[in-house]
Amino acid sequence: MSPDAQLKALRQQALYVTAYLIAVIVPGFFFGYYLLESKSRMLSLLAVALIGFSGSGTAALTSCLDRYARGFELDDGTKEPKEAKGETFNSRMARWFYVRPFLGLLVAPVALWGIEFFVKDANTFRDSPQHVAFSAFLSGLLAKSVLDLIKNLFKNVFRA
Repeated sequence: MSPDAQLKALRQQALYVTAYLIAVIVPGFFFGYYLLESKSRMLSLLAVALIGFSGSGTAALTSCLDRYARGFELDDGTKEPKEAKGETFNSRMARWFYVRPFLGLLVAPVALWGIEFFVKDANTFRDSPQHVAFSAFLSGLLAKSVLDLIKNLFKNVFRA
């Protein structure tokens, strides 16, 4: 594929990724918050997972937009524009942006279970939808970083 055709395809791909992320994170956030009022443990878990999904999706969206603003990387590694610095949008990362929200879907509930170890009264924490929503969103937003830290911790401690 010619460089011009690759650039056109990358612009289109960036538009699809952006639209997808907006289309899934906004309803995920609001539906998750709505479900926080549920007395069902499974619906509460789903609520936290959806809010974490939206947090991780937001991290993906900001990363996608930042990369798009800096420029593109073609399949052969060439940057466009030539003076582009740092991380740029490319087709390999586009696939990652589609999947990234799902990290928050799994990490947020686990992170909130962990947070309950560090609060004086877990019931007070659980009874505040704003605290739970904030913690779930933040856990999703930082899901990739948290997983990277944990993986490196295990590598360093256990030489795995």
